[in-house]
Amino acid sequence: MKLLASLLVLGIVCLPWLGFGGAERTGARAPGPRTVAIPEGQIAWRPLGNFSRGGKRATPAAAAVTVAGFEIMQHQVSRADYAACVADGACAAVPAMGADDAPQTHLNWYDATAYAAWLGDETGTGWRLPTDVEWQRAAAEVFGETSPQGAGGDPGAWMLEQYEAGVLLRGQGGPERGARGVNSFGLHGMSDLVWEWTAGCMQTGKLGAGDVVRQAEPYCGARIVGGQHQAIIIDFVRDASVGGCAVGLPPDYLGLRLVRD
Repeated sequence: MKLLASLLVLGIVCLPWLGFGGAERTGARAPGPRTVAIPEGQIAWRPLGNFSRGGKRATPAAAAVTVAGFEIMQHQVSRADYAACVADGACAAVPAMGADDAPQTHLNWYDATAYAAWLGDETGTGWRLPTDVEWQRAAAEVFGETSPQGAGGDPGAWMLEQYEAGVLLRGQGGPERGARGVNSFGLHGMSDLVWEWTAGCMQTGKLGAGDVVRQAEPYCGARIVGGQHQAIIIDFVRDASVGGCAVGLPPDYLGLRLVRD
């Protein structure tokens, strides 16, 4: 009996050290990042991808979409934020540029979702990538999209226009935190040189009369990113300059900000 009692005492003492629910393992929950509440509202949304009408490339007409309210990070995930995830072994190590509070770049879609899962564990709150419609709603007046191709327009001339527009967006500095100010919702850096991953997928489909989408299928091996314009990036790409963009020149940098569930 004395031996059994001694073993029980030893077991109780050792449980926290072994990691089974002890205070030393769990600790206090980390405070979550600062967020901004985006109220419900409407956007003029058009799916991004490859669409055709009568066998020719065409751009879907914008449709009014109501987006439910949500909370989104005020700033992009910083180098210091991401480094904490790497230190815990939950995120892959990637190149770092700039100061600790600069946005973390060179992230692919899997890096972004891994960080969201880790942050949820750290804060006890669900975090996820925004949908493409949520991102557009949050961007508000700084939302940019590639200009739609007009009916009967010359596809070659249109592509040259997109390329020229992309050239003008490049060479405008590095990914400093909030370098281009704050939008009307109080969000920093929504149209900076760091494009942000979303949960939105590339779409392929056919259009009917009025360029209304008649048929569409998602391809989620390529995801929508939002920045100075929308782009389609292959999900495993960390450096957009090496491939996977919808039109024009690719985004300068790839980063993220998350929505609180």
